[in-house]
Amino acid sequence: MIEPLLKLEKIDVAYRDVQVLHGVDLEVYPGEIVTVIGPNGAGKSTLLSTIVGFQVPRKGLISFRGKTITNIPPEETVKLGMTTVPEGARVFTDMTVLDNLKMGSYIKSSRVHRKESLEMVFNFFPRLYERMRQKGGTLSGGERQMLAIGRALMSKPSLLLLDEPSLGLAPMLVRKVFETVAAIASTGLTVLLVEQNVHFSLEISKRAYVLENGRIVKHGFSEELMNNDYIKKSYLAL
Repeated sequence: MIEPLLKLEKIDVAYRDVQVLHGVDLEVYPGEIVTVIGPNGAGKSTLLSTIVGFQVPRKGLISFRGKTITNIPPEETVKLGMTTVPEGARVFTDMTVLDNLKMGSYIKSSRVHRKESLEMVFNFFPRLYERMRQKGGTLSGGERQMLAIGRALMSKPSLLLLDEPSLGLAPMLVRKVFETVAAIASTGLTVLLVEQNVHFSLEISKRAYVLENGRIVKHGFSEELMNNDYIKKSYLAL
C-alpha cells in the first residue's frame, strides 16, 4: 500500500486566543496535485504556513515521508524536500532573475544540481531565460509569479506548495500558470495547491479539500467535487 508523502492529523492552530484551524486531516500522495479551496479567511494560508513550519500547531501531527515534522523549522523542511511559493509572487526586486533563481538552490543537496535545475526552469519558463539579466523588480506580475515558482523548483523538492499562484494575474495568464503547474507535476513532482480559482484548480488536480472557517467540510476526487451541487452553487456560480 502506498503511504502518503504528506499527512496531517487533527491539526489545531491558533493565533493567541483565536483558533484558525480545527482538527484538520489531510493527505497528499506521491505524484498527485491536491487542491485546497475555500473563501478568504478560511485558513488556507495558515494551513501552508503550518505545514512548512512557520506556525506550530497546538495539537495534532504532521508527517512527511513517514517522519514527524510537527515542530521542525522551515529551513529544515526545505532540506527534507519540501518548498513553498508564498502568496504574492515575492521575489528579490534588486537581484537579477538569474540570481533570484540561484537563491533557490542554496542548500548543499540542490547546489550540485544547479545547472540542470536552471535548464529545467528555463524550459518551463522561456520568458525567464529572456529576462535572465533583468532585475526582479522590472518584471511584470505574471513574470514575477514565474520567477517565484522557478526559484522554488531550484531546490529540487519532492513536494511543492503553492499559495494562490493566480492571485492578481490577468485571466489569460491565470490559465497559463495552471497549465504550467500541471506540466511541472507531470514530471513526477507532488503539488499541494491552495487556490481561490476553484474551476482551474479542480481541473488540474486529482483530489481536493474544501476548507471553511478552519475546518475541512468536504473532500474527495476533484472531478466529483466539480459536479457537487454545493460546490457548484458556492464556488462555481452555477
